Amino acid sequence: MASTMTEVQKIVVSLSLSDVVVEPGGGAQLVVSMTNRQETADRLSLEVEGIDVEWYAIPVPAVNVAPDAQVSERILFKIARSSGNRAGSYPFLVRVQAMETGEVGVAQATLVVKPYSHLQVELDHKRAIATFFRPLNDFDVSITNQGNAEETLNLYASDSDDGCAYEFDTDRITLKPGQTSVVPLAIRPKTTSVLGGTRLYGFTVSARSVDDSYVSANVSGQIEKHALISPFLGIFLLLATVVGGGVYFFRPKPPVPIVIHAFTASTTRIVSGVPVTLSWDVSGSAQQFIIKHRVGREGEEIVDGEQDRAAGSLIVKPEAPQTTYILVVRGAGQPRDAIKNLTIDVAPPPLPVPPGINEFKAAPPRIHPGDMVMLSWKASGVKEAIIDPGNVHLSSLDMTHPETPEQDTTYTLRIVGEDGKTVASKTVDVKVLPKDEPLAEIKFDAANKVIYVGDMAHLKWSVQFAKTVHLTADNNSVDVDVKPDGSRDVKVDVPTVTFTLKAYDSAGQVKTATVIVTTKERPAPPPDTSPPPGVAPTPSTGTPPP
Repeated sequence: MASTMTEVQKIVVSLSLSDVVVEPGGGAQLVVSMTNRQETADRLSLEVEGIDVEWYAIPVPAVNVAPDAQVSERILFKIARSSGNRAGSYPFLVRVQAMETGEVGVAQATLVVKPYSHLQVELDHKRAIATFFRPLNDFDVSITNQGNAEETLNLYASDSDDGCAYEFDTDRITLKPGQTSVVPLAIRPKTTSVLGGTRLYGFTVSARSVDDSYVSANVSGQIEKHALISPFLGIFLLLATVVGGGVYFFRPKPPVPIVIHAFTASTTRIVSGVPVTLSWDVSGSAQQFIIKHRVGREGEEIVDGEQDRAAGSLIVKPEAPQTTYILVVRGAGQPRDAIKNLTIDVAPPPLPVPPGINEFKAAPPRIHPGDMVMLSWKASGVKEAIIDPGNVHLSSLDMTHPETPEQDTTYTLRIVGEDGKTVASKTVDVKVLPKDEPLAEIKFDAANKVIYVGDMAHLKWSVQFAKTVHLTADNNSVDVDVKPDGSRDVKVDVPTVTFTLKAYDSAGQVKTATVIVTTKERPAPPPDTSPPPGVAPTPSTGTPPP
């Protein structure tokens, strides 16, 4: 006959660490000590809840433990060095369950994933030529955060001779783990030469963390500056000038033809809402620079404004599905305007994933004042999670949250979508009972409450929120711990038997239910009216059928 344990937890779990710190690319281990305080040997199963299954391994998931014995097993943690494994704290539960009796012991710890930094900087092209008429060159600087923590970076560009000027579209960016950002960079020599040779400037573009100056990355490129006139050509022109100077000075000077050397965009295919930098380089007797645009093939032309430089840039936001920009250059004495078109294809922005909540539960849903409830959920399309009451804001990485309610509470989980506007919500109820009221709920009945003497009484029950369930009878025919849901057949040899089912919760409170089964004598069998062997049966004297 098994005894009842009400005041002592039957499966005790203790951990060697409360915070398990892991460097991405490395590992750590947690020692779990499991004590079987049951009166019989049992096989204990070890599980982890609340973190990604790829982050841990359990070499020995189940072990046999004798009564009042303790064993220790390891949980190995290994986090891949990937930007997808973001730095942060991840609370989890270590659950140990007795496979024979269903008894459970839990312990909580936190997995701390340490941050690491890794930056990569690239240029769309490594070499450019700056001419007298086209000194400005545009580069696209691609910066990638290959670490697992958000980085705010300052951008720098320089050359050892300090011969060029550098202008970023923005000199500070913030990148999430795994994110790549492209920043336009305009470079031009500080001086231009009319006469001279070729000059090569080697420049370096760097991205450096605002928080840690040791976290940086750079890439190198070259600018080749050409003078308007080479030395040999200069000598030839000088002689030609001396010989034909008189003719040159007395001839009427025609206007210098307008030449649009370049009218380019930082990119010609974008997603709606992304800015684009337009750049132009014009030479000649240009006096007026006008930029227009039209949306679509047949859209009306709209003037964006008049510019005052022959070489410059302008940041614009093209509209879907296609925007054509027109550079119009006018000059005195020119027979017609110089015009150049530039078309940019604009794709619509991708639709954000709508938020959804697959599961929201409280464990356990019935408690006493002062007990903790672990709220957990599974959701998709998450930008932010909010728990009410309390307006607790959690990140998209959080999937659990502890609460200690003092009264009946309905918790609401709100999931804010990636667009920051759409919201999905779900609720769960937590019942807080008085300290002297048991948490357990019992359904206990018998298939037949009146049976014949010596027959089996079929008992069935269903119990919730109990740590231990015990079944007894007042005639001592049964006295045993049972599982929370089950049934049992018990032979009844007395007139009346009262069966009692007791459920003990985690605080030792007991909930009791009884079923009374009574018996009656089995009726005697009917007399045997068949004739003895060899004697013919007596014919019936009833009225024959018509």
